[in-house]
Amino acid sequence: MKVTIKNTIVDGIRTVFHNFKFVILHWCLNVCAAFILAIPVYTYLINDLSRSFTSDTLTLGFDFFWYVQFMNLYDTHLSTLPLSIYGMVGIYALVQTFFLGGLVAVFHIPKKNHMVDFFYGGVKYWSRFIKVTFVSLFLFATAFIINDIIGYAINYVFKSTEYALAEFIFSSIRYVLLIFFIAVVTIISDYSKVSLAVEDKTKIFRAVYEAMIFIKKNFKVVFIVFLLIAVIGACGVVIYNLLGRQIPRTPYYFLILSFILQQMLIIFRLLIRMLFTATEVSLYKDLNAEIVKANVQ
Repeated sequence: MKVTIKNTIVDGIRTVFHNFKFVILHWCLNVCAAFILAIPVYTYLINDLSRSFTSDTLTLGFDFFWYVQFMNLYDTHLSTLPLSIYGMVGIYALVQTFFLGGLVAVFHIPKKNHMVDFFYGGVKYWSRFIKVTFVSLFLFATAFIINDIIGYAINYVFKSTEYALAEFIFSSIRYVLLIFFIAVVTIISDYSKVSLAVEDKTKIFRAVYEAMIFIKKNFKVVFIVFLLIAVIGACGVVIYNLLGRQIPRTPYYFLILSFILQQMLIIFRLLIRMLFTATEVSLYKDLNAEIVKANVQ
């Protein structure tokens, strides 16, 4: 059967909704991470506002003088929050890599989509995926370094000239290239992980190389599918921002509606992430499938 972009995305959407229970698992992880990070700030706010009339005025609008006072009063405590955030981001990335292994395993063999199979896949592929993540971080760093070098070169060439329009055009091209490089590195990283799982390989650099060859041979289909899903995700963010602006900030119970809308956006992003994985597994398996010719006598 011929692989088409439409069929790949449609099948990917069906696969994602068929495994919606894993979205709930991802969402619970997000809630736990947010809860852990929010507890210290919530405690400081309770201590500061529980016996103050300022809490009543804050429901009507933001009080800048209270904010300055709060920041000065809890400066020492708040200064430790960035370290907590960085630590949580690192733990979150490790757990997300574990979950990705489970998703790839489930999408690779759709009949084995139980929680046991999901966690088994996460355990089996976690160490391999972590190594690919380090390789992709190196590629991301290289892309940013090259982008900075190009930026310095543009500034050096145009620093003594008055060609502002030309400088703006070249700077715009520079950022477009950076976005393109980020997308390509992301695709290479994703398909390397898919290759490790589908082919059950253990050699990381070999998998990355073969993923690059696969992407080169099927760049049009792979990149268009990736781009379309990214556009769908961006449309969801735009709709969220448009709806969010329509929600009043007062009275305070409208915050509940804003919170629900925000959680819907988080779930939508998780669905998009799963759709990326589902389509990548589908494309890798279909485009690498052997063509069997029937011998008719």
